[in-house]
Amino acid sequence: MTKFKVGQLVRVKSPRCLAYGRVAMVMSVSDRIQIRFANLPKSVAAEPNPDGFVQRFSPKELEMIEGVPVAAFYLLVTVLTLAGTQEYKRYAIAHGNIGQKPDDVAETVVACFFGSLGDWDGEFYLREGSPYASKLLS
Repeated sequence: MTKFKVGQLVRVKSPRCLAYGRVAMVMSVSDRIQIRFANLPKSVAAEPNPDGFVQRFSPKELEMIEGVPVAAFYLLVTVLTLAGTQEYKRYAIAHGNIGQKPDDVAETVVACFFGSLGDWDGEFYLREGSPYASKLLS
């Protein structure tokens, strides 16, 4: 019995493998785990006929990525903000469920970022006069 589940994000931990350190999504579970490499920032999903590179590993060659829920797909969201003349980038791994679209998930992450002003240094952007933060006050 394996501890991995379909839809889970894993990392290749075998130092002898050329894919060492790469992140992938579990597609099927048996004696060897079939994974699809997650080439973020593009979306990755456990589809039956994936576009991305698929490979099989033994369970001991993989490790679970903690703190990320099992989902239908994952994507990396990049939030760009401007504070004065400085541009800042923040990244978040977002997950979606069946029926959700990657664009909708990305918009939700961005809305939470700009809507909170307390998370992800939102107060800093407000102090620095970011046009994004100032729009929230009006």
